[in-house]
Amino acid sequence: MQPILSFHSPLLTQLAQRIAQLPHDPTLQPYAVLVAITDEAQPKILYSLRAAQLRQHAGEVSFAGGRRESYDCDNCATALRETFEETGIAPNLVKVIGELPLHYAKSGRPVKPIVGIIPPDVTLVPETGEIARLFWADLGTLITQPTVDYVYDMHAQQLISPSFIIDGETVWGLTGRITATLLAVGFDRNIDWYFNLQDKQVPLTAITHPAPP
Repeated sequence: MQPILSFHSPLLTQLAQRIAQLPHDPTLQPYAVLVAITDEAQPKILYSLRAAQLRQHAGEVSFAGGRRESYDCDNCATALRETFEETGIAPNLVKVIGELPLHYAKSGRPVKPIVGIIPPDVTLVPETGEIARLFWADLGTLITQPTVDYVYDMHAQQLISPSFIIDGETVWGLTGRITATLLAVGFDRNIDWYFNLQDKQVPLTAITHPAPP
């Protein structure tokens, strides 16, 4: 029988109870992230903006996390270790309440989201080589916050997908989908996370006409 966890917000209590009902998959995944949420009356979710000089995902919003190392005993160990390296949050400060279903990045890489509760006064020390800034989203606000379309430029085509605007940053893609899954599991907020691929509209000035005979 799962122990009853006590939190400072009924939102966290409900989330923990819902996540505890999800199946646990011990399969080791190559990547894992931590969805860190503060234990306070108005819980907040931690996000990171990736540094501009990174070779991959530069300037994108993500959860703390990364690649599994051979000495990581499970997906949770990967998420906690990477979170400590990127944000300074020590693993012993994280109360893990479970995991969300496996997600896939746009590259096809599988990513396991781990959900953990952290103290509201935790000291953050971003790893400046990887993290441009750390910022928060109010969980209660996020539950009802509307999404907006994000347009991703793919040269001749464009990808249109939902996103959240949080503290001036656009949260879309994998991080947006994990956020949407958290809201669906914990609070019945079901978002149609579509990916619409369409050709760009050709400007009239770029249209060429055959020369008259």
